[in-house]
Amino acid sequence: MYMDKKNIKQKRTFVPQSIGDTLRKVNRKFSSKYNRTEFIIHSKWPEIVGKYFLAYSEPLNVSRVRDFENDLGETVYKNYLNVSVAPAAAIEFQHFKDTIIEKINTYFGYKAIIDLRIQQNYIPKYNIMKKTKSQKINNVEKEFIEKNIEEFQNNELKKSLLNLGNKITTEDK
Repeated sequence: MYMDKKNIKQKRTFVPQSIGDTLRKVNRKFSSKYNRTEFIIHSKWPEIVGKYFLAYSEPLNVSRVRDFENDLGETVYKNYLNVSVAPAAAIEFQHFKDTIIEKINTYFGYKAIIDLRIQQNYIPKYNIMKKTKSQKINNVEKEFIEKNIEEFQNNELKKSLLNLGNKITTEDK
């Protein structure tokens, strides 16, 4: 390697890209951290457990335990979902465990999770507030977003971008 070519960076090209191409990079980051099952469970957790358990529980990970080897020589695994539950709601969560497993498996269409492993942990107050509190954007932020999209002629695109702006600004708070 020559010393004069040490810090060569690729030049930027200003070619329009679709949002799907950009989001694919973001999804790749999450999909490498979680497998598909974990990612879907994390994203659908509020729908799976409901408002009450959302405030007192959070999914941790999916652990795979080897079960048996089938006739073709392939290893079959059982999936267990590890869930952190606040001690105050642990008994009630245990009572509704079968219902939660059924909701998860119904969403996937197959037996994705065999059982839940409950760990009683303290869930910080800010996590509870962050999950349950819905935030609205103020008028200044809304005007800023509308000002930036007013030059677009496609009304459907305007509406989509306004919704995206609303979502991004509420997540930043």
